[in-house]
Amino acid sequence: MFYFIAGPIGNLGDFSMRAKEVLANVDYVLAEDTRQTKKLLDHYNISKRVVSFNQKSGNKVRDIVFDLKNGSNIALLSDAGTPGLCDPGGLLAENLFNENLEFTALPGPSALTTLISLAPFACSNFLFMGYFPKKKGREKTISAIEALKYPVFFFESPHRIEKTLLLLKERLPDRYILLGRELTKKFEETIFCRLNELDVDKIRSLGEFVFAITPPCQTEKNNT
Repeated sequence: MFYFIAGPIGNLGDFSMRAKEVLANVDYVLAEDTRQTKKLLDHYNISKRVVSFNQKSGNKVRDIVFDLKNGSNIALLSDAGTPGLCDPGGLLAENLFNENLEFTALPGPSALTTLISLAPFACSNFLFMGYFPKKKGREKTISAIEALKYPVFFFESPHRIEKTLLLLKERLPDRYILLGRELTKKFEETIFCRLNELDVDKIRSLGEFVFAITPPCQTEKNNT
């Protein structure tokens, strides 16, 4: 059996009992960042072999499939959040489907759904676009945001957040932004304001970010 397991996005207390039980019984654990995963396993006194697996580890899929066919139980533990959201989980799922192997997912934390829970606007319909483009596609992405009638969510790294926010502030000044930083952690920060009122200089470029841009109808609603 193969298990896709969501890892805490910050607070280690968000890790489920089921996830701990499964990890204690698998033969080995796949991890995007082995050091991060070992910290989590050590915290819960789980001793397991941890194997590196990331977007460039396609050559390891054959070995994983071989082990599963020979009775091994294996888990992919996300560094932070839910597998499949901007991590190599999809590559494995595709191969497991093709090989008709048994697998399941253990639901858990996600920065995306955490921010949706905090959103002061309707999120029955929304679009998640992963990480905001680094260079190519930035203008195309902004044009897409302008055309949508529902909120658009993105992840962003601390190294690019300032540049991204300044660009959005310039191009979409009347839209509202919901910005989450270090969610569930000690220095969690959530900001909701119009982009032209956002003081980018006061935002600490530390930790991981998730943000949402509201549609025009939401902007108009906040103006009334």
